[in-house]
Amino acid sequence: MKSLNIDIIMSWEYGLTVFLIGLILVAYGVKQGKDKDEDFTKVPIIRPTTKILFGSFIMIFGIIQLLPLLRYL
Repeated sequence: MKSLNIDIIMSWEYGLTVFLIGLILVAYGVKQGKDKDEDFTKVPIIRPTTKILFGSFIMIFGIIQLLPLLRYL
């Protein structure tokens, strides 16, 4: 079986924490994106699409850190 040659840089506990933070960020970005408030005094500093994009990158990084758990499944 050929390896992906992807190494982890932290333990799986930190990977799980990073994955959950990314999941929360994506969920918050989706919730904020559905809000159609047209009040320009409440413009968010970070747009919802940016939160979704960074959250998905963080989730992918967290999943890579969780790869060592796959051998126990």
